[in-house]
Amino acid sequence: MKRKLFKTIKSKITFVTVSFTLVVTIFFAFISFYLFQSYAHKNLIQSTEFNLQLVSGLAAQDANLLDTLSKWCCTNSQMLSYLEDKNVSSVATLSAYARFKEEFQNNRANTYIQRLIITNTDYSKIFQVGSATTDTRPISTYNLDMLFRVRYKQVYAWQDIEVDPYTMNPRAVPDIIPIIRPIYRAANKKIIGYVYMAVSTRLITDQLSSYTVAPDSSLYLAMGPDTYRIDKRNFIKLPSDYAQTKSSSNTNTMDAKTQLSTMEMKDGQTSTVVSYPIRDTGMTLSHSLSNQQILQQRLLFLRLIFFICISIIAMGIFITTYLNHLINAPVAKMRKRMSAISKGDFSPDPEIEWDNELGDVGKGINHLSRNVVTLMDSRLADEKKKQDLEYQMLQNQINPHFLYNTLNSIKWMATIQNATGIAEMTTALARLLKKISKGTKKVISLREEISLLDDYFIIQQYRYGGSITMIKDIASDVSDNAIPKFTLQPLLENAVFHGIEPKGCAGTVQVTACRTEDGDVEISVTDDGVGIDEESIKKIFSGDENEQSGMFKQIGILNVHKRIQCEFGKNYGLTITSEPGVYTKTTVLLPWCPFDSDFSGGGTV
Repeated sequence: MKRKLFKTIKSKITFVTVSFTLVVTIFFAFISFYLFQSYAHKNLIQSTEFNLQLVSGLAAQDANLLDTLSKWCCTNSQMLSYLEDKNVSSVATLSAYARFKEEFQNNRANTYIQRLIITNTDYSKIFQVGSATTDTRPISTYNLDMLFRVRYKQVYAWQDIEVDPYTMNPRAVPDIIPIIRPIYRAANKKIIGYVYMAVSTRLITDQLSSYTVAPDSSLYLAMGPDTYRIDKRNFIKLPSDYAQTKSSSNTNTMDAKTQLSTMEMKDGQTSTVVSYPIRDTGMTLSHSLSNQQILQQRLLFLRLIFFICISIIAMGIFITTYLNHLINAPVAKMRKRMSAISKGDFSPDPEIEWDNELGDVGKGINHLSRNVVTLMDSRLADEKKKQDLEYQMLQNQINPHFLYNTLNSIKWMATIQNATGIAEMTTALARLLKKISKGTKKVISLREEISLLDDYFIIQQYRYGGSITMIKDIASDVSDNAIPKFTLQPLLENAVFHGIEPKGCAGTVQVTACRTEDGDVEISVTDDGVGIDEESIKKIFSGDENEQSGMFKQIGILNVHKRIQCEFGKNYGLTITSEPGVYTKTTVLLPWCPFDSDFSGGGTV
């Protein structure tokens, strides 16, 4: 049974693939688990370090601002003069207090100052500002003396947390961090007063408002000889025997200032503590890492390993299936390709060009298909070339030069026979045909466009027996302006066929061109024909109106309007105004753009 099981190639491939996949998966899973433990712990330390750095940096900025304000109170010349002057006037007192209050208000961290007091040594002069000054006990010589007599000999700052001694309701306001500085006379360094600043503990807790703390971890603040546990907005002073800590290696930290220690709790559990100092204050912020969080990360990684194992096993099954079809699938594809070729599909199939013996056969089939397609394309190209040559021969049969020569012959015959009208009309038609056929420029000068209009008008004038008249008023400064070719001819044709002819009598067409106040060029074609109503004008520009008949039936009003906008932009084009039975005026608005031989158009000028 065992021999039969491993006798086929399929069974051998399946066994080797699955076995190899499982061994590799288990091996790398164990290695990854041990590496992940170290990485997860390091990552947790560094993320905690980063958060502490951010909080400490924000707190240090405000603390430095508060220190700066307390130092200003000790060094400002106006404050010193006020404290030393025994006969200070009420005006000087008000001025000093205004300056004192202004400096307080200008400090960006003043919201954390519950109380700021400045006084002289005998407490006869007292200034007080802060957020808690309205809810306060009266400040007297006795309680000021009790406040300063122990701490006046040195600067006392960022050393402990206490209840505000002057507050009326200690439970309603946060605890404070006191800052006391003696004020010295500049000459002999004698103490002449004191500065007392009660800084709200919100200086620390506000920065921790979005700081996440796991249930089994805590935040600590070390200040002076004491350590406080931070519980929301409360600071709980810890007893000295609360925990024992020992320093550990900080190779996992990013900053040399960061300290790692191991805290042994009373219940026997240990926790890693990450500490980072609050710059220039002597305070240190610490965070004990959550053991539960580390455990959750391990469980998450185990789930990830399990998922990877399942995925690799599934991939092994997929590879087995793929190898099982390594022979059958290529043969099936080549048979399908041959069937498609037999039905006339000669497109090559790159999927049958493998890097093996079967792939060589597939490449041969594709090569055969390409040769057949090339032969068919060559045949089609020859047929197209033949049709192009036949078309060119047909064009040569009606070469415009033959028409010019014929029209010139007619002109000279009419001249010899004194038929000047025929000669002039033939000459105009010859010039018009020559201008139509020569060159490929889409844009010409207004002078050339008017010349083409003159030739066309001569033909129409003879056609109507001289019953129509054209009056031109072209300003000399716009004659060289650029204009799309065959812009004015359709407008003149429209004026003659749809304006004057239906009137049944003689008529006049007036063509004017000049500069506008905005610097653009305005050309108008006005006839005194039957006019046109507003509804018909809307149909012309909406495309509902049929194309005009005549010599240039493919160049209608809407066509001219669109060509101008394509050439110069949406701000230019045609407008039509009319009064039925009186007149019709078509206005062309073009940008001022002098024409030169290199002008090619193609966009807004």
